[in-house]
Amino acid sequence: MTACSPAPLVLPPADARAAFERASVDAWAIREPFQAAAEAATGARTLANGEGIVSNHQFYLGARDFTEANPAVVGAIIAALADIDVWAKAKPSAAAAELAPSVGIPAPILQVALERQSYGIKALDAKVVAEQQAIADTFHALGLLPKPIVVSDAVRKAGS
Repeated sequence: MTACSPAPLVLPPADARAAFERASVDAWAIREPFQAAAEAATGARTLANGEGIVSNHQFYLGARDFTEANPAVVGAIIAALADIDVWAKAKPSAAAAELAPSVGIPAPILQVALERQSYGIKALDAKVVAEQQAIADTFHALGLLPKPIVVSDAVRKAGS
C-alpha cells in the first residue's frame, strides 16, 4: 500500500494516465472516453462515480458575436446536432467507427464510452443554470475564477 498524496494533482488526461500506469498516483478522476481507454489498457476499475452526487451536463458553446449575429445558422446547427445525437444513440458502433480517427481512440473503446453517454439535446432550464451558477460561485470563492460571473448572461435565449 502506498501513502496518499497530501494534495490532489491536476494533470491533463495523457499525463494523468501515465502517472496512473506507473503507479505514481493510486487513483484518477477522469471522464469519458479516457476512462474507457484506461480500463481497456490497464484493467482499471471504477471506484466511484458522480451518480446521485452531481449532475452530468455537456454543453455546446459558441462565440457570443457569432451566435447573436447568426441565429438561423445556430438553430440549424443545433437541429443537425440533435439528428446526430439520435443516430449516435441508436448506432454507437457506427458512431464510434466514424469518430475514432479524429479522436485517436480505437473504435471498440470509443463504443464503450458512447454506450455510457447520455443523449438528448435540450435548452438549458433554470435548474441547470442554477447548478452552473453554484459551481461558478464556488470556483470564484476558491480563486479559480478571477471575478464573479453570471451564468444566465451566457445562456442562449430562445429564438436567438
